[in-house]
Amino acid sequence: MIKLALFVGIGGFLGSIGRFLLAQVFVKWFPGFSSVGTLAVNLIGCFILGVLVHSATKLDKEYFLLLTTGFCGGFTTFSTFGIENLNYLINNNINTALLYMAISLVFGLLTAFAGWYIGRLLIA
Repeated sequence: MIKLALFVGIGGFLGSIGRFLLAQVFVKWFPGFSSVGTLAVNLIGCFILGVLVHSATKLDKEYFLLLTTGFCGGFTTFSTFGIENLNYLINNNINTALLYMAISLVFGLLTAFAGWYIGRLLIA
């Protein structure tokens, strides 16, 4: 178990650094759109995780965890959100996919606002 956790940790370390560096590049390329780095990382992460999940049977468990949970998790959790919804859609769980997307969007925004508001009160 510790060996697997180390693989995930190494992947997460690399993914986080990759996210930071790639986001900086996109912000320099598109200086008027501050979210472009996050958007690019999220889309690239979805693509990478899609390739990896499709290739799961060809990778050792350790490397699969390093690349998926570790690297992609550190790079962007949006890729996990994308692949989970894709699985629902592929398996004809349309209602579950739509509910998951709606709850994630609405409650994600609400909890972000709540955190922002509480932070504003505490730091004011």
